[in-house]
Amino acid sequence: MIELTLKKFKKMFPNLCYEVEGVKIPTVIDHFERCKSEEEAIEIVDFFERKGEITPEMASFLRNNISKFSDLFGTRSKGDYERRGLID
Repeated sequence: MIELTLKKFKKMFPNLCYEVEGVKIPTVIDHFERCKSEEEAIEIVDFFERKGEITPEMASFLRNNISKFSDLFGTRSKGDYERRGLID
């Protein structure tokens, strides 16, 4: 078996290392900034729950408190994820 140190791994696979360490993946809250209504936000929560990216408890909390996140709705325009460096 090959034994790799982190330094050696970074030297051998710089792009992969960057992807693993440097990329921030948008969260469910980040997606709220793109939606226009509470119905869209609930659809986002349902999607993240189905995909297993949030727990059922977190999904329930978000659904019950969706009105508290309404200030975020529509605050991010299309393409902001790329400009802010959240995804490549």
